[in-house]
Order: sequence, then structure tokens, then C-alpha cells
Amino acid sequence: MVTTPSPLLFAALAAALTVYIPLPAFRLALFALAAAGFVFSVVWICGRRKAFFRRPDPVFIFTIPALCFGVFCGLWSVSRLSHFTPGVPAENIVSLKGILLDDPRSLSSFTVPELSPETERGISLMELRETGAKLPGGKVRASAGGRVQVFFPAGTMPRLRGFGRGAELYVEGSFLPDDTAAAVPRFRAASVHVVKAAPALEQLRTVVRLSVLNRLKPKTWGGLAAALLLGTRENLEGGLALSFRDAGLSHVLALSGMHLAFLSGLLAFALKRPLGKKGAVLAGLAFIVLYVFLVGPQPSLIRAAIMYVLGSCLVLSGITGQPFVLLGAAFLVQTLWEPASAYSLSFILSYTALGGLLAASGIIAGLLKGLLPDLPANGLGASVGAFLASAPVTAAFFGILRPAGIIAGLIAAPLSGLFMALSLAWLAVGKIRLLGMILDRLLGALQFFLQWSVSLFARLPGIAATLPAVLISAPLIAAGLFVLAIRQKRYRSCLAPFGL
Repeated sequence: MVTTPSPLLFAALAAALTVYIPLPAFRLALFALAAAGFVFSVVWICGRRKAFFRRPDPVFIFTIPALCFGVFCGLWSVSRLSHFTPGVPAENIVSLKGILLDDPRSLSSFTVPELSPETERGISLMELRETGAKLPGGKVRASAGGRVQVFFPAGTMPRLRGFGRGAELYVEGSFLPDDTAAAVPRFRAASVHVVKAAPALEQLRTVVRLSVLNRLKPKTWGGLAAALLLGTRENLEGGLALSFRDAGLSHVLALSGMHLAFLSGLLAFALKRPLGKKGAVLAGLAFIVLYVFLVGPQPSLIRAAIMYVLGSCLVLSGITGQPFVLLGAAFLVQTLWEPASAYSLSFILSYTALGGLLAASGIIAGLLKGLLPDLPANGLGASVGAFLASAPVTAAFFGILRPAGIIAGLIAAPLSGLFMALSLAWLAVGKIRLLGMILDRLLGALQFFLQWSVSLFARLPGIAATLPAVLISAPLIAAGLFVLAIRQKRYRSCLAPFGL
């Protein structure tokens, strides 16, 4: 844990304020303060350059420039957001032309009243290139930009999956009514035409991804394996997905740092002896890049990948123990690289949960020292920290908190890791009859136990919560734990001279 505030952390906090407070006046004020602070620091240093360089002030060397840099990064990210520009009135649009941004996925149930579950079963994001509209003078085409969420007819899904991400489509249909909860406009497609296949590299990715999914699909445990390894829940049993949600374990199914850490750790363990430490780290970096490319740019996974890459670079340079620095750097890189992802729920939950985990896990584990062994104490501290930090976001979006997930995660996380390891082993050697049969039985039994334990926690009721109540209670609980930790540390330091 970082003992002194990092400039990157200050920059990330300033960028977050700029990105998430949408008031133009506030952003203008932040820009003015950042510019004024930068100019003031330069003038102050120039005015006292002799005394300053004899005894440099870290506030002016690091903090103020970092805050200014964070504000500028936030403003740059906001300016790069892709806004919906249809070119013609949206109510007249009857066709779209654009590029698929992610893999089309099927929906087993619908929460959109305007859609018919019998005919519309697919969804994907599309980057617009052109729109077509019916106007009084006839049908016209116009250049367009921005992102649109497209709902596809069920019959087109097999063909769309085959073409995959990166394909250029022409779809005919109409826009759905505006929904304030929707991040992007929604378009209902009645017909779909593939204009151009995806680039060769994207086609190779689609072939590999579909081959893995097709191998897993016939297995009773294949839906869970596909969710944990590839992040797709299309074949996951609906009851199991709901159990994970009701137990407060949705993060276990969402690809994130837990999955990436497990897979990269497994690879590093296997390659450390033959390749050495640096060779294993470099192999891990190559694996992370390929894995993210195969799975797709899910925000929580990208966050974990950026932190892994930056952390690996630090390890190769002989620097360790900088988790908050990595978290702040990952936030800046990700918001600059893909500004739209900063507004997704998985992105926000990923950063808040990990921030709480890093800040509180050591404190809570210290409070439990002597009461629990180190391993469960550290795990419980991580769960509590992540829960408290992400509670305001969860309350704002869902209106309910599920504290059962604090304990359930201590069971589900290691079982999910074991399930991933066995699934990978089955993919590697499953065609060998005896080994494949043994692994098949083990995976079936493990899924049964995992499903049973998760459903047990799912029966525990959640707590209805409003955002104001959580914003008050969560910091108070965190502050109380911090005070208890300080008092306990002082108490132990007083007992230390007596040999206790």
C-alpha cells in the first residue's frame, strides 16, 4: 500500500471530477483553476528559483501539476465523446449503415416493452457511418456518426455471429422511443444485410472464439465455463445467473481483475521455471493482449489489463508495491483511450470496488488479526472494502444492497478459479477420452456445488437502500473502521515493550 499520496492519484481524482460532474460551468471553473494553478506555480518557482531549487517544495513539483494534468485529461476525454449525429431527423430514419463494435449476443428475456420477445432476440452496438430516411421529397441518405444499440431479429443471429465484430452492416427498421436510462439511442432492425466482412484479423478472432464456444456448448457446465472464460452468458442457465445476482456475486461472472489475475498467475507459475521471472512476465504480457483481443474490450477487463501491463513494466524495472499508482494510471489511460467506457456501470463499479479493496483490506485484516487466520482475514477485508466503496454506485443504479456477497465471495471466488482451471484443462486435453471423461465429471460436480452454495446465499434478503442514506452511512462505517484500526495499532505498540 502506498504510504504517501501519489501525483497520479491526484491526477486521476481530478480527471474523475471533470468527467463525472457534467455541469459545463463546473468544468469551466475547473479548467480556470487548473490553468491559474499552473501559471501560479510557474511564476512562484521563477520568482524564488534559487531558494526553490535548494529546497524544492513537493507541493509545487508534483501536486499542482498533477491536478492540472488530471483536469486537462478529463476535459480532453469529454471532448472526444462520440455524440449521436444522425444527419436527418431521427423519427424519419428507416435504415442505418455502420460497423459492429462488439459480438452480437442473444437475449433470453427482454425488459424493453417496445420489443417482441418472439421476433427480436439479438443485440449489439453499431458505430454509424450513414443513415437513410423517408422525407416528403423521397428517400435520402446522409452521413452520420455516434453509436446506436441495435436489436436484431432472431433469424439473423447465426449469420451475424459468423461475421462477428468489425463487419459492416446495413439494417432497416426504426428507432425506439427515447429512454432516459439508455446510454445510446436504440434501433429495432426488421432486416439485416452484411455489406462487408470484418478485417482478416477480426475474422480469425471470431473463428477462434466460436470454436471454443461450440466445444463448450454441449456440456452441462459449458455455459458457466463460457461465462467465466469468455464473458458470454448466452448459454448460462437463467436460474444460475439470477442466483449469482441475488447473492451479490455478479462481479464473479463479469470478466475483471479476478479472472485476469488467476489466468495470468496460472501462466506465470507454469512458465517461471523454464523461462525465468522476466520471461514469464513477458509471456504474461503477450497472453493478456491476446486474451483481451479474443474476449473483447469489456471495461472492467480493460482496467485489469492496463494495470497488469503497467505493473509488469514496474516489476521488470525492479519496482513493486504501487497498487494505487497503477489504479490512477489505469483510470487516466482508459478514459483517454476510450472515453465512452467511463460512463458504463462495469467501469465505475470496477474502479470504486478496487479502490475500496486497496484502501480498506489492510485495515480490516489488521482488526481481525488474532481472530482469524491471515488468508480468510485478508479475503474478508477485501470483500468489505469493495462492498463499502461500491455501495453508493449500487444503491444509485439498483436501489438494493446485498451484504451476503461479502461472505459468499469468499466461497465463490476460489471455487470459480478452480472451475476456470479445470475448464482450461478440459479444452487442452479433453479430446483424450479418459482425461476428458474425468475432467467432465469433476466440472459437473463442481458446478453443482457452486450452484448450491450460491443459491443458498441468494435466499438471504437484500437491503433496500437510497443513495443519500448510503452516501452518509458508508463513509461513517469506513471512518469508524479506520479509527478502530488506529486505536488497535496504538494498543499493540504499547504492549510491544512488555513482550506481549
